[in-house]
This record gives sequence, C-alpha cells and structure tokens, in this order.
Amino acid sequence: MRPFAARLLALFLAFQLSGCFSVQTQSQKRGRPEAGVTVIIFADDAARRRGEPGPPGVLSELEYKDQGRWQPVFRSLEPRWTLAGLAPGRYRLRFPARLDEHGKIVPLSEKPKKFTLQAGEMVQVQAVLEHLPVALVVAGVVVVAVVAVALSKWFKDVDLPEPPLPPPQLWDVAFHVTLNLAAGWPEASDRVAPVVTSHFPAAGAHVPPGPLKLIWVFSEPLAPTSLDPKKVRVLGERSGLIAGIASYDANRWWVVWESTAPVSREKVYATLDAGAVEDASGNELEKAVSFSFWVR
Repeated sequence: MRPFAARLLALFLAFQLSGCFSVQTQSQKRGRPEAGVTVIIFADDAARRRGEPGPPGVLSELEYKDQGRWQPVFRSLEPRWTLAGLAPGRYRLRFPARLDEHGKIVPLSEKPKKFTLQAGEMVQVQAVLEHLPVALVVAGVVVVAVVAVALSKWFKDVDLPEPPLPPPQLWDVAFHVTLNLAAGWPEASDRVAPVVTSHFPAAGAHVPPGPLKLIWVFSEPLAPTSLDPKKVRVLGERSGLIAGIASYDANRWWVVWESTAPVSREKVYATLDAGAVEDASGNELEKAVSFSFWVR
C-alpha cells in the first residue's frame, strides 16, 4: 500500500472508531488555482460503507473567513453537493439543523468543522448522521470527517487512495461559487443569476397528510423584497391549485411556502417560476424550478 493510502486508511479507521475530526491534505498544485469542496452526508456508518448518500433535508452551510468574520458562501439541503471556484483560505462547514417529514426545523448537535483550502485543492467532507443508539437520534448528532486531495486536470483523473471513496461521479462539479470572496458580499459587478441548490421535500418524496411546507434553497442572498408570491405555484393532482403563503427567510436564503389548510393524500406539483426572485444585485432567477412529491 502506498504511504499516502496508508495514512488515509489510518484516518478512516480513527474516524470510524472514535468519531474524531481529522484533516489530511496533499500539497500538490495542478491545473487551475481555484479550489473546491464536495460534501456527502450519510444516514449511518453502514450507508457510508455502501456509498449511499442520504437522507435529504440536512442543512449544510459553507462559510469563508474574511477579515476575521465568517461569511456564508453556500447552503444546501441535498445529501451531496460540490462547489467549485472557491478562493484559497480558511473555511468552516456547519450542519446546524435538519428538516423533519413535516418541514419543521430540528437543531443538530454539532461543532463547526474548520479547514484550510489551498489553491488547486479539492476537499471532500463526509458527514454521518448517527441513528444508533436512539439517544443520538434524539440529540441529532453529526459526526464529520474531512479528506483533502489535490486536483488533477481540474477534477479529472483523481488519484483515489484506499479505502475507496464514493464513485467518481460524486466529484463532478454541480455548482460554481457566485460570490466574489475578495470583493465581499455581494459583489457590485455581479451578473450571475441566483441558483436553487436544493428543495424540500425531495423530488418523489412521501410526506404525511396535513399542512404542507415547501422550501427552495438558494446559492446566494436574495433581495428581501423581491419575492413575487404569485410566481410560487403548488398544484394538487386532485384538489387543483393549493392556497398558501410564500415568504423569504433571509437568514437561510430560503424561499418558503406554507399551505393555509391541510392537504390530504394526493400527488403535489410545486413550481417556483422564473423571475420569482432577484439576488442582491438585481439578477433574476432565470429558469423555473419544479418538482413533485406524494402526500401519503
């Protein structure tokens, strides 16, 4: 076994046995100077060994240290995501909460995980939401391990060590940072449209009957008064257009829709139309974001 592979194996064993937080890096610098991060959340250790990310609905937040202050860079409810185009520097990743089946925010017991991102480096974060024993579920404990590897040909042909990491497709770039970390939040010359990074419920999910809560998570802060409630549409397969109230959660970069009455068993379609919101620089959401799920 190669020396680096042996060191990484020791890191994984330490993580598995004690739940400690560790960082392993390589100093190689190849390709572009930008860096990136991949986050993968697993329900438990067994799911991690099988390489099955999930569950959805765990809020992950990446922050960048700028002049002594932590600034939010990216948020998502997806169990796996990749963000590229990051500047080298000091970062921390948080898992402050999760959503239960009703969309209620449940705090998680976790400490922010800090790491230094170097030019040309790709950091992979594996988070395990422990389900056993029951006390950990009630407390909402997240155990996190971080592995950093140098980029080769900008996310291509990565020399993966043993034990094997998740499949290569998990390293594909899903999002590119839209905020200029050097210029501050937001950048005056920003011309990049806001992007929905995730939504709740997940597409095809089953949620219990009752009041509905839907969430669209954005890649950057939105203009607080830009939301057009008429462009948030929720349709029941049997009941037709469902009445609800749309709002913007500036602290989490969420567009939230809540029904004004309980919803019974049926398939539901949700759409956030193009132009429904604008970011702080006046860029509108370019494409509608739609998904469907079951109320059962």
